[in-house]
Amino acid sequence: MPRESKIITISLPPDLAEEIDRLATAENRSRSEVVREAFRDYVTYGRWRRIRRWGDETAREFGIRTEADVDRILHEDK
Repeated sequence: MPRESKIITISLPPDLAEEIDRLATAENRSRSEVVREAFRDYVTYGRWRRIRRWGDETAREFGIRTEADVDRILHEDK
């Protein structure tokens, strides 16, 4: 049966590797679990950052600076 995960080798500075080990021990988890969670959070944060950037660009395009501006736009007669 083929493996369900892919092995990736990374290099870390000793202090970061030690911090991962301390965290894994404190949370009774494996290094892999800690690193997987960190990567998931990083990917999720990146997605939210792109969404936020799109929102900021859209707000500038429509001159939105406050919640009142949003309310005004939503209730404009079209």
